[in-house]
Amino acid sequence: MSDASTSPLTTSAKPSWTRRLYLKMEALASTRYALAAMLAVSVVDGSFFPVPPFALLVPMVLAQPKAWVRLAVLGTVFSIAGGFLGYYFGVLIHDGAMSWMNIDLDARIHSDRLGVDATLGELLTKNFWFLALLCSILPTPFKVVAIGAGMTGVSLESFFLAAVLGRSARFFGVAGALRFVGPTARRWLRV
Repeated sequence: MSDASTSPLTTSAKPSWTRRLYLKMEALASTRYALAAMLAVSVVDGSFFPVPPFALLVPMVLAQPKAWVRLAVLGTVFSIAGGFLGYYFGVLIHDGAMSWMNIDLDARIHSDRLGVDATLGELLTKNFWFLALLCSILPTPFKVVAIGAGMTGVSLESFFLAAVLGRSARFFGVAGALRFVGPTARRWLRV
């Protein structure tokens, strides 16, 4: 006979390291270091951190609904600062790894069927501004946008504009929804 405590039906899988990290960030939101932690996570989210700052923002706005604007502004500013780190990390990748891997952004891509006749670099930079804006709003990891913009040579001004518009919409959207709808908003927000 098998022991019921070792049965596959009763054992729960250990959460992934990213889920455990997310839960630790959420628990940090109830401490006096919550704001500093959210600002630090907002900065490193743009370059390498696997957990978005919303893991901290959500419980903080629920705990202090009247502070939602201040939290959204601070989160936006620090997230954009982190985006610059990610952008320059992408520039380093472009300068080093892309040349080492012999990726040629001047390679011509031609397809009559798709109506495409441009270089790889032109295709990426031409459309990356809109992609950066869209992915800054959606629950896409911001680091992907920031590093990708640097790698593909998107101008710093274009990246900055996309990041300001996109991150402002994301932070104010999440914080505002939580402020005005409350905990029920958490169900339909993907944070």
